[in-house]
Amino acid sequence: MKNRVIALIVGLLSTGGIAIYNYTGTDIILTNGETIVSHDLPKSLTKHYKLRNIDDSLTIVIHHTAAPKDQSLENIAKFHVEKRGWPAIAYHVAINDKGDINFLNDIEEKTYHNSADNTNTIGIVVLGDYETEEPSYDALVSIKAVTEAICETLKIKGIKGHRDYKSTLCPGKNLYNRLKKEGIIY
Repeated sequence: MKNRVIALIVGLLSTGGIAIYNYTGTDIILTNGETIVSHDLPKSLTKHYKLRNIDDSLTIVIHHTAAPKDQSLENIAKFHVEKRGWPAIAYHVAINDKGDINFLNDIEEKTYHNSADNTNTIGIVVLGDYETEEPSYDALVSIKAVTEAICETLKIKGIKGHRDYKSTLCPGKNLYNRLKKEGIIY
């Protein structure tokens, strides 16, 4: 049942004014009957991400876009689909500077966000370049809320930065150091 895990995660989130958006391609039906309608992002008409077993232990991987904070999800998805040839945007969740939470792909989909291990990881991207900028308080609150909700819903063995998997600056030194200091990355 597509998005069942996301529905549980959304149910756990206490958004307190933070907007939640759905781009997964399937409406999210919450336990209270509320529906979060899916919106469109560019995606391949012929390619699809494979599904994986989410009963296994997974790791959350935090990324940044290394681009301006106002870069659109549409442009990121278009780049992933048209330039990289991927089925859709590569992340499961995106968080912007205002703390808005965007669900991009179902957690059961094995996306292409972490070439070192896409099978066992969930990709969260924060919009912005955190090698040069500091993350906002609102973005940090949402990162913490989303990671906690995922940890309560699934078997999570750790939360890491993309740099913990390969030689990259991602998710930027400022975000990485802040997440380490807050005890979010472990």
